[in-house]
Formats: sequence, C-alpha cells, structure tokens
Amino acid sequence: MDLTQNVSLQSLEEVMAKVHQRIVSEPAYKTVLYKMLAFCQMAHSSMDITEEVLSYPEMKGSLQPASVLLSWLIECGGIEEVVVAGMEEQNLILRTTVAGKAVLDKENSGDKLAELLIHEHNYYGVYMQLLATCVSPKTRVEIEAMLQGDPILESPKVYANYFIETLENAGGLEWRDKWQTTHMGIRAVSENGSSYMHAANLHS
Repeated sequence: MDLTQNVSLQSLEEVMAKVHQRIVSEPAYKTVLYKMLAFCQMAHSSMDITEEVLSYPEMKGSLQPASVLLSWLIECGGIEEVVVAGMEEQNLILRTTVAGKAVLDKENSGDKLAELLIHEHNYYGVYMQLLATCVSPKTRVEIEAMLQGDPILESPKVYANYFIETLENAGGLEWRDKWQTTHMGIRAVSENGSSYMHAANLHS
C-alpha cells in the first residue's frame, strides 16, 4: 500500500469514528439513525428522506424532527449531498457516504446478541427470560416487575434498565411504544428451546 492509500484509509477510519460516535451519543435515536444510513445507500431527496423517517415507529413521540436527525448525519460525515444540476436547494439529493456505509456494515456484521449471551453468561437466564417475555411488548415497569425478586440481581444490585439497554445495543430489543423482541432476539429464544417461551407466557 502506498502513502496515498495509507492517508485515505486513515481518513476513512477517522470519519467512521465520528459517525459511530454521533450515533451512540444519541441512544434514543440510534435505531433510526442506522435506518437512515441504510435508506440513503440509494440517493434520495431530503423530502423523501423526511417522509421515510416519519414512517418509523421509533419516531412516534420523538422530540427531534427528522431534519435535525438528518443534520446530525450530514455534520459527522455519514450522509452527503449529491450535486444535481438544476435541483432546487430546498430539496437536496442526499446519500450515505463511504464512511457511513462502512459503519452500517460493521453494525450489521456478526451476531452481537450471541456475543453478549456468551460474555455475560452469568445473566444468561435473565436475558433469555426478557427476550421471551418481550415477544409480547412490555413497558419498563412490567419488565421491572417481572425481574423483581430474582436473587441473581441482588448481589451485586443490577437494575432492569441495564438489561434493557444492553439487549437494545446488541440488537435483541427495540422500542415500539413498548419494549419488543427483535427478529434476532426471537431467533435466539427459539434456538434455545421452549422453556423461556413457557416462562414468558406465565408473565403475559
């Protein structure tokens, strides 16, 4: 690899780091921001992007308009303007950058949920119970009630929010008015037998 390629690679990695940092610094909008990167892999007008983002269930009750989320991704280098002759300025054409696509590909690669269940094997039963229970969407209060009294969470003290956030980051849970198990989470439950599904039915 020549010097120019080295500089280009370093620059790409720096932008990727900025895009990733921007996304993880906004946990309430993390899923939406990744969806925006995926949608904009093909160029779209700003109006089409706004319409698409507003269709996401995660945006229901959002405190931030779609235009602000889009500005975040543009500022960090995840989405860029495509210059089109004669295009009106108020309706920009935008697409995901090389760095944005690389961050998206990295996010989608591998099975982060499986890695979590292996890494935190002490809480394996808690994670699986939560995934099985949330196949039927649950509120945070309902999840807290379900986990209350579990001795493994008492020493050291661990709160329900920890498991919710960790599973969300690993792709096992997503917010849709309530916490709901993702397709990846359902697959993890199904691959580990029916016992946790039975437990979930008891809590439903």
